[in-house]
Amino acid sequence: MQSPLPYPNFAVPKKNIVYPMRRIFYATIAALSITAACNKTNNDYCADHGIPACEYTSKLDSLFTPLFPDNEPGAIVTVMRNDTIIYNHAFGLASLETSHPITDSTLFNMASASKIFCAAALLRLSEQGAISLDDPLSKYFPEFNPKFFNRIQIRDILTHSSGLPDLRPQDPSQWNNYLKKHKSVFSSMPDYRLYGSEKEYIQIFQDLDTIDFTPSTHYLGTDPAFILVVPLIERITMKEFDTWMHDNIFKPAGMTDTYYYNAGIKLPRMAHAYRRAGNTTRAGVFRSEDGKWEEYDYGEAEFFLTKADRGAYSSARDFMRWNRALYSGKIVSLESLDSINTGYIPTDIPYVTYGYGNAIDNTPGKEPKVFHMNTNGGFSIIEASIPGLKLNYVILANRADWNRHDICDKVDSILMKL
Repeated sequence: MQSPLPYPNFAVPKKNIVYPMRRIFYATIAALSITAACNKTNNDYCADHGIPACEYTSKLDSLFTPLFPDNEPGAIVTVMRNDTIIYNHAFGLASLETSHPITDSTLFNMASASKIFCAAALLRLSEQGAISLDDPLSKYFPEFNPKFFNRIQIRDILTHSSGLPDLRPQDPSQWNNYLKKHKSVFSSMPDYRLYGSEKEYIQIFQDLDTIDFTPSTHYLGTDPAFILVVPLIERITMKEFDTWMHDNIFKPAGMTDTYYYNAGIKLPRMAHAYRRAGNTTRAGVFRSEDGKWEEYDYGEAEFFLTKADRGAYSSARDFMRWNRALYSGKIVSLESLDSINTGYIPTDIPYVTYGYGNAIDNTPGKEPKVFHMNTNGGFSIIEASIPGLKLNYVILANRADWNRHDICDKVDSILMKL
């Protein structure tokens, strides 16, 4: 993952470094881990808990081993039942440049699962009386047109039902129009999309002259309103967003490996994301020795990395700490947890509705499931909770060339039989 220079339209070149002996060593360790997986879990916070018979773990091994070969970008798959890790298996490499393997402490971009942290934050502030979910956004953003923001409530952010259109520039013409109305530190649209912050992104709402639909009536998965969560929390708490989230959300959950990415910082144990390389070589972009993969994350992929909706980085280990804390009432009350897991707005997916920061699957004949399934650059994620079975699982991958819907269905089928 490239760290931008002071002028963000320049990229830091990367060297194609290969460490043959290190690669052999890590492959050996991975093989030993696979052998041990049937005997015990390797999470230190779940020590002394046995893992179920290989009749079940082998099905998951057989599903993921061919999907994520040892010498390619891969994934970590972790399953927790009754607060005990019952499956924890890493596949593939976190970095093709250094050949470091993926582990359950490797940091991945959480894509849309980042939203659950902010949903819990807003519910926690509501419980404390600092806000009401019925508050109109005009109360906190008086600089925006009250004609629209008087009608949009905080809860509409959480349910992707604000009706706010995405006015961020998507092509050169839109970018030129944006520059006519707003000041920008960036000279090109790609720089704006790669390195822009909430402070600049929220300027788009100053141009608002219409909304897509009446708030609270429809679901829009690309709803840009989540951009407003960061300044909203900062205006309510008078604290810097990252600091408040650490002190009030991550720390109470016992999380030690969850961060919000900022341009230029290096996070420990951070995975790089990749995509299949094309015929054209791009300057400054790492390509694997065999020419099959190129890096595709922050600095290479044109995606919005605003903190509230897609900007969190975490590990499988830390995310399971999150689930344990959330479902035990340590972050928000159990009543608020019910509101997170209750569907309020229908989506365009059969039997799936959207709650406060979560999608809810109520397919007939199956236990209700709350989940996120998304990509961001080369990162891809599935995380799901099945409260009725006290099951949680997460699949964090640094490649997106796999069928998440198919894999999700197959994992559900295996786990539902437990």
